[in-house]
Amino acid sequence: MKDNKKMKLFSRFVRILVKGNKYLIAILFCIMLTIAGLDLIEPQITRTIIDNAIGLKNTNLLIKSILLYTLVIIISAILNIVLTYLESIMKKRIAIKLKNRSLKHLSKLSGNYYSNIKTGNIISILNSDIFNIENFGIEILLSIVIDIITAVATLIILINLQPDLLIIVLVIQLIIIVIQTKFSKELSNKTKEIRQKDGDISNLIQEYVSNIMNIVISKSKQNFFKRYTKEQRILTNKCINLDLKIAKNTSEINVMSGLIIISIFGYGGLKIINNELSLGELISFQQYIGLLIMPCTRIVNSNTRIQQALVSAERIFELIDEPIEIQQNNVGKKIEKDDNCTIKFENVSFSYTKEYKNLDGINIVFKPYETTALVGSSGSGKSTIINLIFRMWDVDDGEIYINNVDIREYNLKNLRKNISIVTQDSLLFDDTIKNNILLNRKNIEENKFINLCNKLRINEFVDDLEDGFDTIIGENGVKLSGGQKQRLSIARALLGNEKIIIFDEATSALDNISQKIVLKTIKEFTKEKTVIFIAHRISTIVDADKIYVLENGKVIEEGNHIELLKNNKVYRKMFVQEDTIK
Repeated sequence: MKDNKKMKLFSRFVRILVKGNKYLIAILFCIMLTIAGLDLIEPQITRTIIDNAIGLKNTNLLIKSILLYTLVIIISAILNIVLTYLESIMKKRIAIKLKNRSLKHLSKLSGNYYSNIKTGNIISILNSDIFNIENFGIEILLSIVIDIITAVATLIILINLQPDLLIIVLVIQLIIIVIQTKFSKELSNKTKEIRQKDGDISNLIQEYVSNIMNIVISKSKQNFFKRYTKEQRILTNKCINLDLKIAKNTSEINVMSGLIIISIFGYGGLKIINNELSLGELISFQQYIGLLIMPCTRIVNSNTRIQQALVSAERIFELIDEPIEIQQNNVGKKIEKDDNCTIKFENVSFSYTKEYKNLDGINIVFKPYETTALVGSSGSGKSTIINLIFRMWDVDDGEIYINNVDIREYNLKNLRKNISIVTQDSLLFDDTIKNNILLNRKNIEENKFINLCNKLRINEFVDDLEDGFDTIIGENGVKLSGGQKQRLSIARALLGNEKIIIFDEATSALDNISQKIVLKTIKEFTKEKTVIFIAHRISTIVDADKIYVLENGKVIEEGNHIELLKNNKVYRKMFVQEDTIK
């Protein structure tokens, strides 16, 4: 059963390597075959030089034989350069194809996958495992075929030359094959363990680098290094152990290969002394043995490399085969340019885990031309509602409608294209301020861009920068303050054509005065849109047309600011507490 699974994996792996490269593979095969043919000619030329040219003192034959040998070497060298060039092209094609396919598939997976996977493992797959596949190359499989042809042709020649000497060599070679076969199985298991552990360490490093400033500020560096050192020690021991096994295996092979050379010159030397063999025949025999052993060794070693590549291929395929829970409906309904979006939750229940219900029978309506706010303590279900609207997850029970059509009937790509989410953790790239706002959108008028930046007071800090809007802000906007980053993210959302805009604590880093200015600008630029605010600060949403108060996954109050204050319940308490803190 295990072998059958491995064969299916290998078959799929080969199809990936071959797809789109058929003509290139055919050219590579022809070049390899030509090189192998030239290799088979060389021992015959050597025998002619030693026995016929030198032995018979034939100067003319010696010159011709040396010129022929030189020509064979030059042609072989040129073909090897061409071969390496073509192999490099194909390797890069395959690596890029696998990486693109993996990255595209990642973007289609649900929030459930991202909440359970470690980022470091994904990075390890995209880097280390795809590098292993690239390093493997289809030429190894072609080489196996060529090596088999070369080995068979060489074997026939050797049988005709010296069958008794050949038997000694073959017995030693069989022992080598048994040693290598046993080793390759062990290597596959050890390599898989190392790949997994390397992914765990990559995850730790990614977590450290991504949060380096917070780690330094919180004085948690020691905690990271304690965990990192422990994991790195385990990986180091595994790698050292594997290196020792490889060294042991290499030494065993070298000893056995040495025995082959000793056998050839020992037994062959006796035959020369007894006039049963010429010196030219012995040397050509030794060269042919090299042509026999090298392909056989490469075939066995190729098995080792195939096992390593299959481990990486299995990890890549596990990623590519990860089920897409939120399916794209290619013929689904689309939100048209002139549509307004009314979002309706009807008795919606949802759980991330079986132990806890994050939403329990929610009934909420978000209308166009209105601002709707969600407030509540952490864990009350606010962000979960946004995740369901964006379809990072699907509901467990109940329905979500957009314009009276079930959200699952919409084309997923079109749905997400029409939703813009601004979070408190602004996503910014190591690029210019302008590019971070525009995101390569070419259809935005310069006047609109400048006007919005002025109203959001972005120009206040940009004007003080030497390069202005062309200033590179560093990875994740490290050169900007939290409030400046949030303004850029808000500007990016307001310049878009999305029908639904969601602000999830999007002004949390702004002071009260700046917040009022930003909120006024948001209102001005989102009049015809469906706007949703998630907030902890009541001051953010006092002007909202409708406010829902959530607690433990349920709506416990709804109304506008004035109505909720009159109710004298949870909302009023939150407002009074916030006012007291001020």
